[in-house]
Amino acid sequence: MAVDSFIYQLLSDEQLAQNIVAQQRLEAREASFAAWPEGLAPALIQSLSSLGIDRPYKHQAEAIQAALEGRHLVISTQVASGKSLCYQVPIIQSQITNPKARALLLFPTKALARDQQHKLHNFLFELSRDKKEFTKLSCATYDGDTPANARSRIRAKARSIFSNPDMLHAGILTNHSLWSSFFAGLTHVVIDEVHIYRGVFGSHFANVIRRLKRICALYGSSPQFICTSATVANALSLASNLVEQPVKLIDKDASPRGEQLFCIFNPPVVNTALGIRRSSMAESIRLAKRWINTGGQALLFSGSRSSVEMLYRYLTDDPALKDKASSYRSGYLAEERRKIERELREGKLSLVISTNALELGIDIGGLDAVFINSYPGTISATRQQAGRAGRKGKKSLCILIASSNPLDQYICQHPDYLFDNNPEQALIDPDHSEILKAQLLCAVQELSLHEDEGFGSLGPEHILPHLILLEQDGHIRKYQDRWIGKLDAYPAGDVSLRNIGHNLSIMHNDEMIGTVDVASATWMTHPGAIYLDQGDSYLVQSLDLEAGVVKVNPTDANYYTQAIQSSDMDILSVLRAGTSGKTKKYFGKVKVTSLVTAYKRIRYITMELLGCEDLNLPPSILHTQAWWFSIPSQVVHKVQELGLWRNEVNDYGPAWPKLSQQIKERDKFQCQHCGAKQDQESFAVHHIQPFRTFVSAQEANRPDNLITLCPRCHRLAEQQVKIQSGLAGLAFLIVNLAPFYVMCDRRDLDVIFQERSAHTELNPMIAIYDTTPGGIGLARRLYDLQDTILKDALGLVERCPCEEGCPSCVGPVAENGSGAKAHAIAILKELLAPL
Repeated sequence: MAVDSFIYQLLSDEQLAQNIVAQQRLEAREASFAAWPEGLAPALIQSLSSLGIDRPYKHQAEAIQAALEGRHLVISTQVASGKSLCYQVPIIQSQITNPKARALLLFPTKALARDQQHKLHNFLFELSRDKKEFTKLSCATYDGDTPANARSRIRAKARSIFSNPDMLHAGILTNHSLWSSFFAGLTHVVIDEVHIYRGVFGSHFANVIRRLKRICALYGSSPQFICTSATVANALSLASNLVEQPVKLIDKDASPRGEQLFCIFNPPVVNTALGIRRSSMAESIRLAKRWINTGGQALLFSGSRSSVEMLYRYLTDDPALKDKASSYRSGYLAEERRKIERELREGKLSLVISTNALELGIDIGGLDAVFINSYPGTISATRQQAGRAGRKGKKSLCILIASSNPLDQYICQHPDYLFDNNPEQALIDPDHSEILKAQLLCAVQELSLHEDEGFGSLGPEHILPHLILLEQDGHIRKYQDRWIGKLDAYPAGDVSLRNIGHNLSIMHNDEMIGTVDVASATWMTHPGAIYLDQGDSYLVQSLDLEAGVVKVNPTDANYYTQAIQSSDMDILSVLRAGTSGKTKKYFGKVKVTSLVTAYKRIRYITMELLGCEDLNLPPSILHTQAWWFSIPSQVVHKVQELGLWRNEVNDYGPAWPKLSQQIKERDKFQCQHCGAKQDQESFAVHHIQPFRTFVSAQEANRPDNLITLCPRCHRLAEQQVKIQSGLAGLAFLIVNLAPFYVMCDRRDLDVIFQERSAHTELNPMIAIYDTTPGGIGLARRLYDLQDTILKDALGLVERCPCEEGCPSCVGPVAENGSGAKAHAIAILKELLAPL
């Protein structure tokens, strides 16, 4: 067996085994079955048997029974536990007994919707094989890729329609009169992968559900909601908040689970003096190559599109592996992605290297192993990715290959953080004022609103202030006792659920070879960039953001490119200002400017820097809202007196320029780790023992404590000995705590901190801003709650059992560095101390 063979190789190879820093073994579990609920059509049970399903798992039977009773449900069980059957059976049963019954099945991605539509199609085909009267139980996908000439037929004929939230929001509800017979017969709404709907996206989607229920009521239907969820801490409350109905939770998983070994693999140290480890990418490739020889199938997850392409490029430098592996990510053409999915499902591929695009439940068959190149950032995502292996009760393996960043190294030192903690919660706030106002406008445009009518769970008195604001802005008007929209207006087109821009087409000789989203275009496909696509290299000739076109030509270049970006925040206007204890606080409009200024050309394998080219590209500008506060000088001085302030830039002394030049000459302008030779300007002189750990600059600057490093090795060495400042720790703490006060996702907020800020009279500053263009009021609410947030932050970090810092408080500590816990506590105590 591939898994046993690989585990034996792994543990018997001393060089590999010594890098396994933690293991967790999940025991196998037998399936637990039940009888089919009473009342199901005999033909339906017979068709299930023909598909190899003679009995349901207990959780499936419980879910189907509850659905037949009309209960709203959320099924929260492991990956590949048969959740789709929990909604397929009640939908088909309803459509067998009611010729007008229809179902709407919503999936977060088009690929997942089409995959699940294919499964239901096969189910219905089996059902109608001997029962011709069931041939009308058809299903179809209705999304942005559906041909225009097929749409009217699908609306009229399909009994089950597979779509996504964006199409429902901007294409279906806005044209509900075309869907009158569908909405009149709508009995079931399925919301798959409900854990995806969090933060701003989830809050928007909850309001889309409110709009859906209004339209259903117009046509006389009141559908039942069936949700499915993967690894999330609060599936029941999330589903209840989304559909605003009492929901029954099904979470006692009765499906079989094979034994799984989960290993944390920390790459070996290759320079003991500097603490530099071998890269996670190099170790991922080494393990992947060994895996392919076992004959099993695996996924290798990696966090970015560029890292996926680099891994595939390095792996397939061995021509023998070309036909055994593939890469997979967003930006590939739909037919390319489906081909890869099919070949993996059919066993033609041994390994697929993917972003989190394959984290969701697309059917790719039974995999034996999962490799994860660097921690995905959340416990939930890690478990979801690990769950892709071991389907159908097979034994499986998951290996997390740690990178050298502090969070990964923290997990290596404290594996219980990953193994024992619960997954993160998914939070939403459907009643957020800006989101609610935008969705109310869409609702009124779809169907006029009576003055006594509420919206979802909100009564008319709660939504009246928002309606008045919309009226004052000229978007709606009051006519007699109803609110009505403007003729021919289309507000849904201006409201993005996910805050995602349009895609650009990547063209070679008038043929589209891929796509790139507008937010990534300037760093991924700038002129001169190397664009990687399944191992093929293309040189970007031009980038036309207005036309939405990137032109590329094939190249055999022996290098890849890396964009250099910078970000800055400008305050446009202060809308509110006040004091909070000893600090001044502000809320206002800001402009966050991100600019790709240049790019590096880096040789494959050796990582040698071949050159750096300037770019003249338009900046990416985010106009949004921010909350910021200063740390006044008296607080800084008090913390300095305690010896707990280390936010200043290092002062190496007046002799440093001459000394650093002498060290470079001593080392012959050669990196003392990797041996690369470069022009002297691109090199750094590094303190082997960190500068800040010495009492005097003279001691720190001893020649035997100094070494010449290239930029890449310098970055790696600094990562291992990073001394986190109290200001950085406080910023980390607040931006990770803030979502709990405004019920958003961490990605809906970002943070900037400055040691000497022009915005706060050269005092240190921390700023939290909305990542949604224009802002949706998150920062404003945080401004109002500053006292509470700072007090809670102090309580949280003081109660945290860690010694110097961890991901649960002020951030992880570098492997050989020191954390900011004591420093952040000192700053908070001084900020909150009585005046």
